[in-house]
Amino acid sequence: MRERYRVARLRETKFLMSFDMLKLNGRLFLLLSCFIALNFFDALTTLVAIKAGPSFVEYNPIAANLFHLDFVGFLAALLLKYMPIVPLAYATFLGEKSSHPFAIRVVKVSAFVALIAADIFLLAVVGSNVKTLASYFFQ
Repeated sequence: MRERYRVARLRETKFLMSFDMLKLNGRLFLLLSCFIALNFFDALTTLVAIKAGPSFVEYNPIAANLFHLDFVGFLAALLLKYMPIVPLAYATFLGEKSSHPFAIRVVKVSAFVALIAADIFLLAVVGSNVKTLASYFFQ
C-alpha cells in the first residue's frame, strides 16, 4: 500500500511540475477575465429581466430574498456574487516562489479547473437569460 501511494504521489508531482507556468498564468488571466465579464452579464440580464415585467423571477433563493430589500439588498447580492473573484484573482496573480513550487502549482491548477467550470456554468446561465429575454422582447 505504501509503495502504491509513493508511486501515485510521484506521478502527481511529475504531472504538476510539467505545467508551463507562463502559459498557465496567461490562461488563468483570460479565464478570470471571462469569469468577471460573465458575472457582469449575468447581473445585467437578471436586472433587465426583473425590470421588464412581473413574469420574470429570480430563481436563486438567496438573491431573490435580497432583491426584496431594495438597494441595500441589491448591493448585498452583488457583493455575494462578486466575492468568489477574490480567491480566484489571488490564485491567478500568485507569484511563483522557489521555496514552495509544488504548492503554488497545486493552487494554480486548481484555480484553472475551477475557472473553467465556473465559466462554462456562467456561460450557460447568461445564454439562458439572453435567450429568455430575446424571446420576450422579440415576440
